[in-house]
Amino acid sequence: MSNIILSLLFFIISFFSFKYYIKIAHKLEFTDTPNSLSNHNKIIPTGAGIIFLFLISLIYFFLIIGYNFLSLNIEFPNRHYLFLISILFLGIISFIDDIKSIHPIYRFLVHLVTVLISIPLFSYDIIYFLPEKLLFLIMIFFWAYLINIFNFLDGSNGYLTINSIFIFFSYLITFYFDSNNIEIYDFNFIIILFTIKILLVYLYFNFPKPKVFCGDSGSILIGYIIGYIAFDLIFNDYWYIAISLLSYPIMDISITIFNKVREGKYPWERLFDYFFLKALNRTNKNHNKIFLITLYYNLINLIIILLMLYFNIKYFFIFSLILASLKIYIFSSINYRKLIF
Repeated sequence: MSNIILSLLFFIISFFSFKYYIKIAHKLEFTDTPNSLSNHNKIIPTGAGIIFLFLISLIYFFLIIGYNFLSLNIEFPNRHYLFLISILFLGIISFIDDIKSIHPIYRFLVHLVTVLISIPLFSYDIIYFLPEKLLFLIMIFFWAYLINIFNFLDGSNGYLTINSIFIFFSYLITFYFDSNNIEIYDFNFIIILFTIKILLVYLYFNFPKPKVFCGDSGSILIGYIIGYIAFDLIFNDYWYIAISLLSYPIMDISITIFNKVREGKYPWERLFDYFFLKALNRTNKNHNKIFLITLYYNLINLIIILLMLYFNIKYFFIFSLILASLKIYIFSSINYRKLIF
């Protein structure tokens, strides 16, 4: 009963936090004004990712209080305070970028520094076939790359949110299949559970007609957390789940960036040339259609993940790769008149 009350209270706090932020953002002109490349035609408040940061930090402090003063049996990661430091650093810098643009090179350096200080969160000695320094470098650059991937995915109403919700939900399901973690409160589980609740509330304000955008302060923070749980899955021998969850985002963004560089453009140029954005433009900016396709994709991918976990068939991740390729194909060939969803 207490858990239900706590969840309801958190939903209420989240709802009014976003609602109040929208009013403040309008007054302070923290807004996204549409231009010729925009996928919206009204002035929309942005930077709501700062509310993500506030709410996740709030949960972190509740866990600390529960562990130190209520004697709750909570399992924390190594040097868990680094998680808080990292999200605060990323969230605040990204919020500044939402209000006053920061050069992409400087932003990427911030991402590298953040993941660098986050590495001690993990025990990664289980990957014995890689030299430690090489593993260290791979983690830094791959994690920073994931942060930017999910930043690039924030271009259609509800798109980043629905993808992130399914990734986080799949992580929770994987956690439950791990019998070693059932008897204790787990830091990762609780943080991800409440992050899903935050995203559900944000989805209400962002889809189908957006009242607010999360901005880089939201998408980069979500990308950081997704990178965090991806490595947690890998280091707990659920690498095949991580591949299934990340297959489409990595494919879409990586192929597009490769094409940009081949054409002599910067990887971070805002050309709205990712597969889901090109499909959005070809559907006359019909965000609902893109959202539905993504919802169907995630439901099917969730079934694949459940089959892998239930039957312990790791190589089924191949079907997630095929499904991701199919989604790219659908987005590449989509036509407004022929779309049947």
